[in-house]
Amino acid sequence: MERVRLVDWLKSERDQHVGGGLYYNSQILFAYNSNHMEGSTLSPEQTAQLFNTGALLPDNINDEIRADDVAETTNHFNAFNWALDHVDDPVNKSLVCSLHGILKRGTSQEFDANRNVGGYKIVPNVISQLEGIHTVLPADVPLAMKQVFSLYSQLEDDPFAIAKAHWMFESTHPFSDGNGRIGRLVMFKELLRLDSVPALVLDEHHNLYTRALKNFPNEPGYLVDLLLNERDYYQRMIETYAPNRIRYSYVDQWNQAGILRHLNHHPTSHARNRQNQPQYAERYQWAKHATFCPQPQPKRKPTNCRQSS
Repeated sequence: MERVRLVDWLKSERDQHVGGGLYYNSQILFAYNSNHMEGSTLSPEQTAQLFNTGALLPDNINDEIRADDVAETTNHFNAFNWALDHVDDPVNKSLVCSLHGILKRGTSQEFDANRNVGGYKIVPNVISQLEGIHTVLPADVPLAMKQVFSLYSQLEDDPFAIAKAHWMFESTHPFSDGNGRIGRLVMFKELLRLDSVPALVLDEHHNLYTRALKNFPNEPGYLVDLLLNERDYYQRMIETYAPNRIRYSYVDQWNQAGILRHLNHHPTSHARNRQNQPQYAERYQWAKHATFCPQPQPKRKPTNCRQSS
């Protein structure tokens, strides 16, 4: 039997309302893990209830269910569907802003002018004030995102290139909120476009994931290997729910010596307004790593190292 594209399989199961298959489980697992990673209080069971029926029950009588958690979980289902329908579209401002508008539709942020839902941030933000992880200033976001779009336009099934493009999006943090979820949706969509195995980042790896993003300029192997592990997980899903039915590529080895050709400093290291915002500019992740040469990989890694010689 002829194998089909993964995106076509997912869309077919969606359109035929197949229950319990790859599309069904992708929707629930992706929405639960990605939202829970960002603070959603919904359980896996409640996420499944919401997908199945459009309603949910509290796990116990004293539970409070936040309206925004319900809205954003439902919106994630819709954003995933939208990404499937636009899988071969280029990653550009229109695409990422459309996803952001879908994710935040009907939430308490939708009509907050300072949130600028469906557009780039207009107020500076940080990933972690305690850890000092600052992001690109609003005035510099358009230039930084052009570099992100360029990386995605040239993307191949290359573990380092995939990790770098994702890190560039997350370190730019182009939106007021929802950057992690949009970045993971874009990465999933782009791997579908390449007919490769997508990455479904699990909430149980949240701490490893945030650490890997933070340390990427010095130790890219943490993020590269973590994303490979998450792709292994999704590959097992493919072979469980659609064995021998889907064609896909999966390069699961990477060569540290070969990545030097990919290394470019972030374009906004020379962007305007840096001199006016030293408290942020001096702490951009890329500001201290203009040449971005990776250090030797540590002997112990949080995931299985897969460098090839």
